[in-house]
Amino acid sequence: MASIQEQVQKLSAGELIELYQLDITALGGQTYHFTSSVNGANPVEFDGVTFTPIDLETSGWEWNGQGAAPRPRLKIANTSQLITVAVIEFKDLVGGKVTRIRTFKRFLDGQPDADPSAIFPVDIYSIERKVTQNKVFIEWELSMSLDQSGKKLPGRQILRDACTHRYRVYNPETAEFDYTEATCPYSGTAYFNDVGQQVFDASRDRCGKRLSDCRKRFGSAGVLPTRAFPGVARL
Repeated sequence: MASIQEQVQKLSAGELIELYQLDITALGGQTYHFTSSVNGANPVEFDGVTFTPIDLETSGWEWNGQGAAPRPRLKIANTSQLITVAVIEFKDLVGGKVTRIRTFKRFLDGQPDADPSAIFPVDIYSIERKVTQNKVFIEWELSMSLDQSGKKLPGRQILRDACTHRYRVYNPETAEFDYTEATCPYSGTAYFNDVGQQVFDASRDRCGKRLSDCRKRFGSAGVLPTRAFPGVARL
């Protein structure tokens, strides 16, 4: 069986396959497996895992041996409802882990030379920030876990009494709530205005961003998804 080193030295090495794993389990989500490569009419399978073909572009993986570590860009077509929903729910996926696996088509599952160990060195990066999101694509900048130049702690401003979630917005034209930009997971039918008073008109539903507003929606004994830090105190 040919190794990856032997294969790459051939005049015709064969079709290079790039496989990607997006792991946002640390954010409360799941792991996605996708690829920009195609395998005829069949799904791309490698090491027992199925990778879904989607429209994507990546760049900036190259090391030049000088200066800072590379900051690759990952651009995914904004046609996948799963990815779009995950971006809204899990803070633009910042902190998620992206793994790139490269091999040749001949080593995929189902091929005569199938070999899950025949891979180039695996690239593992974290999502540093969302660069662009529009109707066509979503683009992120990635960074290595050791590339923390200029990073400040804490990563975001600590506010004791104010939640920074984006709350849902009522659309009077559709008579429904718009969750496109929302990060707060509340989707209930109990409505309150911005001073915490219960209202019965959905169009008047507002969140005052206080801990008491969160308790009204999720219950006093419930798990509160607030982004405030009620336990901190001024020194």
